[in-house]
Amino acid sequence: MSQRLQPSTDVPVLTASDAERQLEGRARLITAAVRPHAELEELLSGRRWRRALLKQPERVPALVAQAEALKEALERVHRRAASEAWEESTPVWREARELSQRRERLTALARRRLEALAEAPPNLPLEEVLTRLDARVRQSANWELTPGEVLAFETDARWHPGRRLVRGLIPHPTRRHSVVPYFVLVGVGVLGALLMGAHPLSLEDVAPALFMSVTFGLMAAILGSVLWPLLRSLVWPLLGSGQVRITSERLLWKPAFGAPQAVRLGTIPDGGITVDDFSLDLRVKGDRQMHARAVLDAMEVAALLELHRQPPLRGAARRGVRLERVAILSATLEERGQEARQGHCVLHPGGVSFIPEQQGPKALQAITGKSTSLEAFHADGVLEALRWLPRAEFDACVASVVKATGGTFWDARSARHVPGTSASKEVRIESGGSVLKGQWAWAQAAAVEAVLRDWSSGARFPRLRGPFRQRQK
Repeated sequence: MSQRLQPSTDVPVLTASDAERQLEGRARLITAAVRPHAELEELLSGRRWRRALLKQPERVPALVAQAEALKEALERVHRRAASEAWEESTPVWREARELSQRRERLTALARRRLEALAEAPPNLPLEEVLTRLDARVRQSANWELTPGEVLAFETDARWHPGRRLVRGLIPHPTRRHSVVPYFVLVGVGVLGALLMGAHPLSLEDVAPALFMSVTFGLMAAILGSVLWPLLRSLVWPLLGSGQVRITSERLLWKPAFGAPQAVRLGTIPDGGITVDDFSLDLRVKGDRQMHARAVLDAMEVAALLELHRQPPLRGAARRGVRLERVAILSATLEERGQEARQGHCVLHPGGVSFIPEQQGPKALQAITGKSTSLEAFHADGVLEALRWLPRAEFDACVASVVKATGGTFWDARSARHVPGTSASKEVRIESGGSVLKGQWAWAQAAAVEAVLRDWSSGARFPRLRGPFRQRQK
């Protein structure tokens, strides 16, 4: 009786050549992709990754070009390895696992680099993150204005011998330093152990060591608390300084060392502008992320950004025309029965408005209708920015600021100008027993004269003396 052959139940062992043959070239694609991914991960992990990426413009496009084929190959390998129970030592399966893990690490690393430059949507695939990162690195900001772009504000944040020196000597409120150097504590502990040990040393033996510890401790305390802050205040502001421009379209930052940076005003969201009121660092989030160090007028610059990025000033500077016959002066208001108040006054054809000092945040909120986290600052910069608006909108915004800040408004009919001496640079205005004294600069002489001429209607008030006389013809 012939015996029937029984089918074998042994699972055939899959060799490396069998796996590669069945994958039809996908194994070679995975093997070839391992090295470029490893090199790009090493590049982005380095300190000078931007410079290295700029020197290799073909690296990211070459990797992205293989994205679809590589993704399909990895999915195919993972699917077959799971269904056919491949051994972990199978070369193509091992390489696929390692490459998948490396791609996850590379995605996280590239996303961190991209978020340091600009906002990035969540859950972007690796190739999209790399494409955006490569484009951001190669996109250089143009410091010069483009056709149709209007310069609205410009400031210099370079060396300031007074304010920066004082800030360098004051310790940062959120960074605490030990008053006693650590090695002094260690030295005292060692000396105490020697004195309290089984064989205590005499005072003559430990006196030299104790003297050296105290001496070096005092020297380190002096260096750490006096000389280092002084050196930091001299060097760090210079290294971190630069120039700021606000145009009708962009915020520009040109550091003392490095390439210019730009953020489009229309891309800055609510809460995208922050200022460290101690270090004066300005951070802005938009289509790019900007970190401007040691900006001398950081609060004022941040307030102007808030104004120009949203209504009513959004795009107002594109006209390239600022209101004339407007003067914003430092002023003192003396009201009967009250203490004198410091602040700023706005002279315009309709009258004069007084805004108390340190009322910048309230003025900003009154104009934009949104609360602000900026600390107290003067409102004169905000008022100057309103000159980009037409006359009717300017008057309405100033009236809102006066109401929100507890200021005062006198119309041209109730205000009376009292002429001063020819050498005086003061404008004295009286109304109902109250006196407003404004201090003008030479650059404001023509504007002050034009406003008071409008008030006088030709003959009601005497003309100003001194520097204004030579302008009359």
